[in-house]
Amino acid sequence: MIRRRVARLGVAALGVIAVAVLAGVALLAASPRPSLAPPGGYSTAVLDRHGALLRLHLARDQRYRLHTSLDQVAPAAVRATLLYEDRHFAHHPGVNPVALVRAAWQTYGKGDRPIGASTITMQVARLRFGLATRSVRGKLTQIARALQLECHYSKDEILQAYLNLAPYGGNVEGIGAAARVYFDKAADELSLGEALALAVVPQNPV
Repeated sequence: MIRRRVARLGVAALGVIAVAVLAGVALLAASPRPSLAPPGGYSTAVLDRHGALLRLHLARDQRYRLHTSLDQVAPAAVRATLLYEDRHFAHHPGVNPVALVRAAWQTYGKGDRPIGASTITMQVARLRFGLATRSVRGKLTQIARALQLECHYSKDEILQAYLNLAPYGGNVEGIGAAARVYFDKAADELSLGEALALAVVPQNPV
């Protein structure tokens, strides 16, 4: 008898949670479409007739940031980024519940060193909206923003935004500027080794 009551309560609780999640998703889908463009704008690159970089002007916020579409990034760089940052990017709805639970248990349950659980979409939300995500409130805001982005943009658009916003050390942001600054070439010319070298930088930019 007790087991049946507990089971019924569990089912009822899951139902309430499901309704709340669906209502939240509906609200996010109906919300205004947020811009993915950085508030500080983009840099301007001056090239010679052979495509070599002559000068790279700073963006309004004193960052080197070149707008680079996804088809202007070497496939090796795209694959390396996905492998290092979020290998399940194509399959989750903006957040990875398994990774979040594991990170929460590691941090708050066991009290061990915190581990990351942010998806690429969550990182875009943090970078684009300037979120402080070390607190529980900040992390929940980041999750909500990530779900909002997934409601309004395709995976390719979100990945492109990440590749334009990610920090690559100092005041260099975005793979387009990073390729020019570090390797003096366009992002679609990056070799496998160069792509792998850049893929790990956003996690530990200096």
